[in-house]
Amino acid sequence: MSDSMREQMQRSIAALWDAALSLTTDDTPADRLSGLVAAVTEAEAQLAGLRLHLLHEAKLAAAESVIDGVRQSVRTTPAQATASLRLAQDLCDRFPLIGAALNDGTISLPQADAIVTGLRKLPGRLTRAELTRCEEEILAHTDTLGPSELRVLAARLVEIIDPDASDADDAKRLAREEAAAHRGRFLRLAPDYHGSMRITGQLPVADAALLIAQLDALMPDASTYTSAGEAASRDARRADALVLLTQKAANIGTLPRHGGDRPQLHVTLDLDTLTTGLGKAGLIGLDDVDGLSAGEVRRLACDAGIIPVVLGGPSRLLDVGRTYRMFTPGLRAALVQRDGGCAFPGCAATPACCEAHHIVPWWQGGDTRLGNGVLLCPHHHRLVEPDPLQSEQSQWRVDLDPVTGLPWFTPPRHIDPARRPRQHRRFRLRQIRAGAPPGPDDDPPNTDPPDSPGTGPADHRSDLDDLIRRSAAIWGGEG
Repeated sequence: MSDSMREQMQRSIAALWDAALSLTTDDTPADRLSGLVAAVTEAEAQLAGLRLHLLHEAKLAAAESVIDGVRQSVRTTPAQATASLRLAQDLCDRFPLIGAALNDGTISLPQADAIVTGLRKLPGRLTRAELTRCEEEILAHTDTLGPSELRVLAARLVEIIDPDASDADDAKRLAREEAAAHRGRFLRLAPDYHGSMRITGQLPVADAALLIAQLDALMPDASTYTSAGEAASRDARRADALVLLTQKAANIGTLPRHGGDRPQLHVTLDLDTLTTGLGKAGLIGLDDVDGLSAGEVRRLACDAGIIPVVLGGPSRLLDVGRTYRMFTPGLRAALVQRDGGCAFPGCAATPACCEAHHIVPWWQGGDTRLGNGVLLCPHHHRLVEPDPLQSEQSQWRVDLDPVTGLPWFTPPRHIDPARRPRQHRRFRLRQIRAGAPPGPDDDPPNTDPPDSPGTGPADHRSDLDDLIRRSAAIWGGEG
């Protein structure tokens, strides 16, 4: 039976290879190539689901030789083998709907793994019916979210199915995770006996965020390596920043300064957290981090340079700064809060290495304001910068959604003939968690920039200043 199954699979794979090789003589292979890639991707997921099902059956049958063969296989690491065995059990016993979706090929193995990783973090008090609802809810978003976003969403589904209890769960979870992170902190330096030292370590989120701020402040620009003929990666430049940090500490005993000020963290606070000191705060630019407890932020506020970005309603900014030729620090902080890094779809560049881009260029009369700005890494900044010598159809276009205020990117015709707008998945995840609408229809969003801040019926600046003054005693600031 095993030989028969193998022969069937080999025939199917041979047929796919024949179809792929025939594309070289086809005048228009793009559609066929896309179809074959989709077919192979679906089959890959189905085979992964079948393998996990077989591993679970082997465990139920106490077939130790099969389990041992997986653990000893040279095709995976021991950690990967252990993770596969655990995933197989979870998909069959705890999350059957996710397992069925993988078996059908409607989700990929990385998506299934990410979803299960997130679902494992849900409170243990949830009933079987509630877990089933969580599975149904997360599967509704697998066509629009990737593994990273699905993992975050799965871990936060309790906010959707039981919002009243989610705050208490959050407080307990954050306190538990902060204590565990403190206990598990370590830094290890070991020689590789080839002229280098290998550094490994683990820090609590708050401490690591402060370290990142220091390193980003000292990180040399890529252009500084040109004269030496070196194309230094971001990781290499961050290593150089760590060396510079230690040199500065050794020479002058003070922390580095960036632009005349200490490197700062940006944390998001809702109004209740600002005025009461209760609740949790988010770290801008660290999408994979659930957040910090109010107590942890108060600890940081005693000494660290923290910029509070106050939110109202579904993440709407109450203060966006003033209009200048260049984006001011306040406006940049607003862009960092809204975009969370490079806003171009699929880009993972952090806010520290991004630039503020005028959607309507300054030389075309565009204003310097939140409604005309977007955060982009240097590569995508150059990519979307309008070129007056090129046609509009051959260039990327950036629009801000008139409802959510989030950026959408319309590709040129040579990339997508239909010019369907696309958006970074982090925004889709944010809207799902906030309960906002999924986004615009297939038509491009309205290209008219939103009204300038402060021109509406109520100006929030005085309200924000008053709130900050009233909460100074809580956050340790000066009124």
